[in-house]
Amino acid sequence: MKANFKQFEINTVYHGDKCWSCDNRNYNNHIVTVKNTENGKRTRFEFWCSIMHPEFESEYDVLNAFYCFVSDALSGLYSFEEFCDEFGYDTDSRKAEKVYKACKRAYAKFERVSGFSENEMYDFINELAEIAA
Repeated sequence: MKANFKQFEINTVYHGDKCWSCDNRNYNNHIVTVKNTENGKRTRFEFWCSIMHPEFESEYDVLNAFYCFVSDALSGLYSFEEFCDEFGYDTDSRKAEKVYKACKRAYAKFERVSGFSENEMYDFINELAEIAA
């Protein structure tokens, strides 16, 4: 399944059974590849669809996965304490730390592929939210 948003081409490939490292209950794994057509840079991320809808069914679904990725990436801008406060985690939680580090990695990936400043990222996600969230 494919979708485009601004200068980004988003492609997905269904891989089926693979557990997420933070939760062993969902097996509907997809690899999502994002290409910035302006600078040629690419990145990939994993996305798990729901039990009810294990595969992407529309461009909206693909854009929603991209929105989730960018949203997670922007969560990586918080300090760990802010992250825990914002999302209801205990700062002593190993799971919280694992999820926080995944958001930090997503931020590094999106920053590299997009070339956006922090302010441009917020403008971008607001525009994406209008069609995907």
